[in-house]
Amino acid sequence: MVAAIASCSTAIGRLDARFTVSPVAKPWAIRTAWTGYAKALQLQSAEVEEIDVFSWGCGLKVPGRPALPSHLDLFDRFDQWRAALDDPDTLAWRDQLPTAIGEPATAAEHPPLVRALDTVRQLARIDHSIKPWLGLPFALRDRGLAATPLPCLAGGVKAFRFKRTISDEDWHAALRGLEHSVTANLERLHDLERLHRDAQRAIVAEYRPGVLPALAALLHHRPLLSPRSVSELLSMSVAGASKLLTRGVACGLLIEITQRRTWRVFLSTDLAVEFGYAAPKRGRPRNEPPSLPANRGLADVFDAFDQEMANIDELLRRGAGVASAIGRAGDDSIPV
Repeated sequence: MVAAIASCSTAIGRLDARFTVSPVAKPWAIRTAWTGYAKALQLQSAEVEEIDVFSWGCGLKVPGRPALPSHLDLFDRFDQWRAALDDPDTLAWRDQLPTAIGEPATAAEHPPLVRALDTVRQLARIDHSIKPWLGLPFALRDRGLAATPLPCLAGGVKAFRFKRTISDEDWHAALRGLEHSVTANLERLHDLERLHRDAQRAIVAEYRPGVLPALAALLHHRPLLSPRSVSELLSMSVAGASKLLTRGVACGLLIEITQRRTWRVFLSTDLAVEFGYAAPKRGRPRNEPPSLPANRGLADVFDAFDQEMANIDELLRRGAGVASAIGRAGDDSIPV
């Protein structure tokens, strides 16, 4: 048990340190919010997979996936949770906890990781909603294991809710699951950074990149794309968006996951293997191309690409704010 606690705590610290200095921190945080929410839904016994939450987040229906249930709203807590993750007030989540949640006199004898998990366990016993599972990133932050709440660490084990007394096996299961989430999402962070570097190389290699930098920036935030979604977000025709996506496929940034001429859907290459749309590569991993030589011209190109990333982030943030406002207005208009 001691070794499992130490290994998991170290992995969380490694992910937190890596995330804070990553050039793709913002798009990675959006993606991992979908990952963490999918884990929380599964702990609520919802028949949903991670690709379904990504599909909902990107506003696209993935061909071949079963439809989500229409008689309930699985994502009614997502916007509120995302806002809480970005809230600079570090006491907001703790202040909302029920007064019944506390710590025994011997709590100081236990490691911070165990105390964070126990807070989630207590909350899960009295609150049967999705909220306890979404609270683990905040509990880990409050115990000093991470500087910010990492959304991919949402979760726990069902035993926290259904068992009055937690066995050592249940604690081991919680620690193993948490460490697996940390390791998998750290690898995804590396993959997203590799996609970022591949996008830079593709832009430099193009004689006339045109709108390719905007597509590459959009791909970081929206790994699932279609010609219609690209046309709406980048203010271009559907035909032009289709050609742009085909160009992205040729550059190795995307793969097409539909085999048809209409209603095409594309997925970023860094998630293709994870979601089962590409076969894992066998043998030794190929060496990444060497870094591009530093010069003023390349610096200007990369600065422009970073500005495209910032513009896309702001565009999507404004769009999410408008959608939330419309949703709230719709809720208020329903008679109670």
